[in-house]
Amino acid sequence: MTGIPARPARPARPAQVTLRASQRTSRTARAAPTLYLVRHAKAESREGWEAADSERPLTRRGHEQARVIAGHLVDLVGRRPARVLSSPATRCRDTVVPLAAASGLDVVEARWLSEGSEPEHAFDQLRKLTAHLDPPSGVGGPVVACTHGDVIWGILERLARLSVDLGPNPDAPKGGVWIIKNAAGDAVDVTLYRPDVVRA
Repeated sequence: MTGIPARPARPARPAQVTLRASQRTSRTARAAPTLYLVRHAKAESREGWEAADSERPLTRRGHEQARVIAGHLVDLVGRRPARVLSSPATRCRDTVVPLAAASGLDVVEARWLSEGSEPEHAFDQLRKLTAHLDPPSGVGGPVVACTHGDVIWGILERLARLSVDLGPNPDAPKGGVWIIKNAAGDAVDVTLYRPDVVRA
């Protein structure tokens, strides 16, 4: 695979890329360094928003998506994160605050996850962090990073150039989580988790 389809105006919602119970990571298996790449949940529209765009809050649906991520993601994957990173934007922070709180962590802001940032640089930083915080020994835990659609699409393009199988219809839905296993290595495995599919 050398590329991914252009971003659709109305993204498809293929059920095949939703994490299934059969794909859960065994709690006793040797851990694969893992990155949870999160797109912020549903936020208020840019239209009519008069304050700084970075201050746009989540909608009611967005808060529900954040609660579902916190309530289900760790159980599905079987491992708690070691660090939770976020773009400074309110909509990103609020998406992962419940997950961080459930894991006993604070959210760490990273400007290189901001909207308009360079995806290549962001992914390189995340791979380094994942290698450091989630080694194959299992001592540590996954890295969570909440960012914006443009950064995620750029990272998906990078993965496609690495010949990573992204599934038949790669997508970056709001609130979606790309679970990237062996993120710091070569044999990368990815799965898309959708909080709108599994309800709290």
